[in-house]
Order: sequence, then C-alpha cells, then structure tokens
Amino acid sequence: MNFLNLGLLAGALAFVVPLAIHLLFRSRYRSMDWGAMFLLQDVVAKNRRRMQWHQWILLALRCAIPILLALAMARPLLSSARALPGSEPLTLILCVDDSRSMQAAGRHDRALKAATGLIGNLSRGDEVIVILASQLTAPIQRSAPRDALVDLSELPFDGPPSDYVQALDTCLDACQEASHPNRRIVICGDFQSNSLAAGNQWIDAVEDARVQLDRMTPPPRVDFLNVSQADAMLDNLVVESLDANAPAVLKDRLVNFTAKIRNDSDRSVSRLTGRWFYDGQTVQTATLDIAPRSSSTLSFAHTPETAGNHSLAFAVEHTDAIAADNRRRLAFNVLPQIRVWLVDGNPSNEPLQSETDFLRLALSPFAFASVNESARPGQNARSDLVSSRVFSSSRWSSELSTQMETAERPDVIIFANVKQINSRNDSDNELLEQFLAHDGKLVFFDGDQVAADQWNNIPWLPAKLDRLITASDIEAVLESENSVTAEEQDRLGFTIQPPRGRQSVWGTLQDAGDGIWEEVRVGRYRRLLIEDSSTESTQILLRTSDQAVLAVRRSNVIQFAIGCDTEWSTLPLRAVYLPMMQQLILDLVGSQESMNVVAGQPMLIPGATASWTVTSPDGSSSAFQSLSGDAGGNDALNVSSGVFSHTQIAGIYRFRPDAPAAPLLRVAEIPASESDLRTLEPSQIETFAERLQARLFDTPEDLVEATATDRFGQEIWRPLMSLVLFVLIAELLWQQFAGRPKSAATAWNAPVASAGSHR
Repeated sequence: MNFLNLGLLAGALAFVVPLAIHLLFRSRYRSMDWGAMFLLQDVVAKNRRRMQWHQWILLALRCAIPILLALAMARPLLSSARALPGSEPLTLILCVDDSRSMQAAGRHDRALKAATGLIGNLSRGDEVIVILASQLTAPIQRSAPRDALVDLSELPFDGPPSDYVQALDTCLDACQEASHPNRRIVICGDFQSNSLAAGNQWIDAVEDARVQLDRMTPPPRVDFLNVSQADAMLDNLVVESLDANAPAVLKDRLVNFTAKIRNDSDRSVSRLTGRWFYDGQTVQTATLDIAPRSSSTLSFAHTPETAGNHSLAFAVEHTDAIAADNRRRLAFNVLPQIRVWLVDGNPSNEPLQSETDFLRLALSPFAFASVNESARPGQNARSDLVSSRVFSSSRWSSELSTQMETAERPDVIIFANVKQINSRNDSDNELLEQFLAHDGKLVFFDGDQVAADQWNNIPWLPAKLDRLITASDIEAVLESENSVTAEEQDRLGFTIQPPRGRQSVWGTLQDAGDGIWEEVRVGRYRRLLIEDSSTESTQILLRTSDQAVLAVRRSNVIQFAIGCDTEWSTLPLRAVYLPMMQQLILDLVGSQESMNVVAGQPMLIPGATASWTVTSPDGSSSAFQSLSGDAGGNDALNVSSGVFSHTQIAGIYRFRPDAPAAPLLRVAEIPASESDLRTLEPSQIETFAERLQARLFDTPEDLVEATATDRFGQEIWRPLMSLVLFVLIAELLWQQFAGRPKSAATAWNAPVASAGSHR
C-alpha cells in the first residue's frame, strides 16, 4: 500500500489523547462495608465485568477515529500488478486537438481541464511532451510540467481540421524522443467527422501504429478523451467561402466578389447583418435571411483604384457555437495591366508568319484596332487586359536582367518555338529561376526548332519532351512535300477532348458548349512524359480524344505539346483560341492560391534575398529573411522562394520589406469544413480505440482518475472516511445505550425470589 500524503499519517498518533483521558480520568472506587453488602456482591461482580468490556470497546472506538481519519487524509492507494510505481519517472505525451471546432460548447475547457489534471498528478522528475494537432510537423520539445501548463493555457484553439491518424504517428515519434522508458500517450479532441479519412482507409494505419506500440519496451499506454460526448445539438452559422468572380483583378475594372453563408442549424435566421470590409474599412452593409440547413450568397461589386496587394473580408453579426467562423478573408493582387513578353523562336516580316503573331492577336486584340473611346479620364485608353511585347530568342534575357527589379518586369514570359535557353553557361536558366522567385509565370509552346534534349535539362519544365506524334495521313502528305489546304486539314488529324470544366482555367468556356472544340484539328504534337514524383503537383489542362496530353501545368509554368501557330494545329484559326488564351493568362496571373493558404501551411514569398518585417493577425511582429527554401516538396520551382511557416493563426499577415519594395499581404484561413460540428459515428470511435487497445473516456474527471490509478493505485480514502463516520455514530450509540447499567429493582428481586424458595 502507498500513500499520496505520507506525512499526514502522523496524525494517527492522536489516538493517544483518548487513551490518556481514559487512563488518567477513569473512575476510582472507595470501599465501604455495610450490613447488606453481601446481598449485592454477585450483581456488582457481574456489572463490573460488563462495564470493563464497555469501557474497552468505547476506548477502541475513540482511538480508531483519529487513526482512520489520519489514514483517509494520507490518501492510501491499493496498487495493482500493472500499476506504474509512483516513484518511477514518467513521460506524458499529451496531444491536444486545437482545431476551431474545439471552441464550440466549451470543448476546449474540458480539454484544458483534463490536461491540468493529468499534469497536476506529475512530479518534478516527470516530463511532458505537448503535441498540437495543428503543428504536427513542429520539432518535438520536452518540458517540465509547470511549463507545459503555461503553454496550454495560451492555446487559441483556432487551427485547421485535425487528422488523428497523423497525430497518432507523431505521438509514436515522440515516444522515441522521450527521456524516460515509461511513457503514456493521451489524445484529447472532439472527434469531428473530418478527423479520420473517409471510409476505412485509416484502419490499416492504426494497425501499423499498434504494431509499433507492441515493439516498444515497455509499451506505452494510450488513452482517448472525447470532449464532445456531452454536447447537445449545436447551432452554428459559417461564412463558407469568399471568392472573386474573375480570374484576375485589374485596376479600374469592375470585379464582383461573392460570399456564401451556410446555416447549420434547424432554425431559420432572419435579418442577418453582413458587412464587407475592403482593406479593413467597412464599404457595404447588407441583410439576408437563411432557411434551416441551407446556404445563401451575397455579392459585392468594386472597382479597385490602386494596384498592389489588397484584402477583402465579409463578416456576419450572429451569436452561435463558433464566433470565429462568422468572418472570412481574401487576399488578392490588383494589376495595372498584365504584361506579357513573347519570345519568338521563328520571327518573320511577313504578316501572320511569325511564331507569335496569332498569339499576340489573341492576347491584345484591341492593340491592332481602335482606341477605347468610352474610357473614362485617367483610365488606360486601351481596353486590352494584356499588353504584349515580342522579343527574339537572343534579346529577351538582356532585357529581363535590366527589368527584373523594376515595375516593368513582365508578369508572363511565353517561349514559342525557341530552340534553347541555356546556351551561355546556364545564365538564362538562372535568370528564369530568379524570375519565378519573383512570382513570375512561364508558358512554353513547342515547335520545329525546339531542341528537346536541351529543354529536358530545364528543372522547372513540368514534363519531359519526347518524340513527335503525327497522324498517318498528315505524315504521308508531309513526306510527299505537298502543302495541306485548310479544307484538307479540317478533315485530318487529332481532335481535342472538351475540358467540360474539369479544370477551373477553362470554366468560362463551358457556356459555349463542346462545339467550340469540335472544329479544332491537331496535325502533330509532342509526346510529354510526366515524372512519377511530380504527378500529384502537375495538372493536365488539355487532352486529345485519344487521351494524349496537350497541355500541363505545374505551379507557375504551363507547357503545351503543340505550337502556337498554324503549323501543328488549326487552333489559332478557330474562335475558341482568343478566349482560351486570354482565360489561360488571366487565370495564370490572377491565381490567388499563393496569397491564400490554409492556416498552418507555409506561405511562399517572392524574392530570393529580401528581408521582411511580418505582422501576424494577433498584432505581434517578427523578422523574416526570405532566403532560399523549400515549401515541403520536391518542386524545383520553390528553390528560390522564401517560405514563411509560422501561419498557425488565422487572419491577415502583412509583410513589410526592409528594402524599397511593395508590401505584401497573405491570408491564412480555416476551411469551412471545420465548422461542421458533426462527430464521428460511435462505432468508428470505438473501433479506433479498440484497434489500439486504448481506453476511451467521455469526461476529464474519469480520465484523470484512471491515469492516477494506473500510476499510483486505487485510492481508498473515500471508504475510510465512510468508516470514520460509521465509527463516530457507533461510539455515540455505544456510549448512550450499551453502557447503561441494569436497574436496582432487577438486581434486588433475584435474591428475594431465591430466598423464598427455601422456606
């Protein structure tokens, strides 16, 4: 038996008090002989023995009271064979789900209560490893119990959705870093419906974790606390999305923004007030009504007057389960005009004979027409969204090197049938990598002059160039050196599979239907080879009808397997070409993905050596050096991009450069799925625990008590206190009734009756 408060056992010595009172103040009798004394001798002798037993039992009860009370206050423990001796040091690996859903219904309070109880039972020799579900990739840090409590008390509980399988893997890694062989893993969370992968894909991962646990000596104990078990039906309203209804936002051009609000309650919401904030200032207020379990949208039209990074936010005024999801933010870049450089690998003085002539017409059609007379004063007179310049393959690099750090740096560079770019000790390639680091975009078109072997050495190109694929009848015509008329080309070659919205870049083309693609014929194309390591990061934008790849995208680079003139396809001659290319450039330049990330994910900051002062959403500032880094993958495009990783707090991050340059805005947000307060099915939670042979608790009190029992044993102070109360009552009753002597009448009648019998 062990005692949590061993010093209080000294209180058992208080039994000396009743013992001393009994010995010092017991009754002393004085003998006096009188005539009838012999008649009471039997009665006195009998009562004396009974009174002695009464006094000894009463003394025992009175001595037992302080002894039992001292034992109860010392908190004795009955240890089992599996219990860890309390003197053995322990490493507590505490994984806390700090996702946004933990704000609902006091779930985070229950998690903190459990953490406080667990850590409060630790001694100075123990250590704590706190793992946050929003920072599973953070370095594992050991801390003293007191320091761990301070860190937990400052948790904001506003992180992205948690993955409990990954959290479990991180806990297993932390077991390898523990200082003590005795380890305990405790995972506290609300077991949201998105905390495990859909279906039963997570079961295999849990089985692997069980095998790892069994291989550890001694194996760590695993416990789960479900803090959402006691929750009733929760009502919540969430701003689900905030988007710009244009691929790119341009200065002095009207753009529409749309906010979608979802009502996750069974009650309708009437006259809800919503506010639009542009760069932190309220610009519009609206009211809306939302039916139960449905969504509603609001639109906001705005004409940006200044270029650069801006922010837009939409918020609703409503009291519900989670207040933080009533606001959503969006960062976007306003461009004065999209600057595109066309690098022509086959220039010509003849009309429409250069490699880039059709492409330039598609991108800047009004540049070859009239001035936009309806333009208001101060607005760019030309209505083209894109301004294009054509360079030869020998002049673009020198021009780019001089414009790299200026406002005239292009947004997009398009290489059309260029033989090679790395002819001078890779200086051109290094220049383009620097251009990509400044958030530049690149587009590659194939052609007859392209040296495939040279381009295959370029690390940022999405796919490797393979052999040319030519339709058999087109190939026969080419071999006979006969020209192909437009009518013949219409009937020959490969057709393009309509994208049908599979990629967002072609979204605005879907209203025209599939007919706009039917007239396009591809006479030949370059076979593109996508490496297995980059398959996930590479998007296929266009295919032929036989599933051959025609266009791919990886990050800021798009690669075509065809040329941009009429030599390889009829695409430049069709009506789809102009909206297709404009949509492609607008989507490429106007993509806000790099400016809006999920909280906890890294932000890419353009520029290879710039120093920044970063202001986080909580108002704190820190220095950031945008050195060469990696966003966590093998993408060669990120080798020169600065990576800012401290994005756990949702909100707007402001980057102010130390050198003369434009400030930057980035937004970290929580996915709207985290506001769906549905929990996992009970069977899934039980399966998750059973596969790990873990215990599942519903209240912090049960968890804390069970872990204390495992380490120290079962506390029995409660039964002892009950026994103290019983002894007190027994002492009182014994004193009042059991020690009462028999009456004198009863004692005298017995001898008289006996004497009468001898007459």
